[in-house]
Amino acid sequence: MSGIWKSTDFGLTNAERKSLRESEAKEAMSDHDDAEKAFHENRERLRKARLAREATEGPMLYPAPGLPDDTLIRNVRFSTRIRNAIANVGWKTVGDIREASDATLLSLQDLGPGSVKQLRETLSLPSRDGLKPR
Repeated sequence: MSGIWKSTDFGLTNAERKSLRESEAKEAMSDHDDAEKAFHENRERLRKARLAREATEGPMLYPAPGLPDDTLIRNVRFSTRIRNAIANVGWKTVGDIREASDATLLSLQDLGPGSVKQLRETLSLPSRDGLKPR
């Protein structure tokens, strides 16, 4: 055989196999350390970006009954489906959602009764068209 030997190759002596296992273990640990370092650097980079964004736009808020009507939708942690449907209509604030009837919400692409019900429950809004929150 020519090229790189592996500890699983046939015809190796026990000493050669042991030596290869040690070098393979060191290589694996080095790869793991490099990946862990890259992970932590990326996490720190994302944290700094989030803090910078929150400093300019304000923190991300969870949908709750007490949100003011002028709260920007982009600052509220709605599900991706709800956020995209609302963005496609051009609504900008929680007040826009509160003013909409269930029929209007149901007419939005990708919003079904379950999504409307979730919106009504999380924002503690009464249903206007018969979709009753739990």
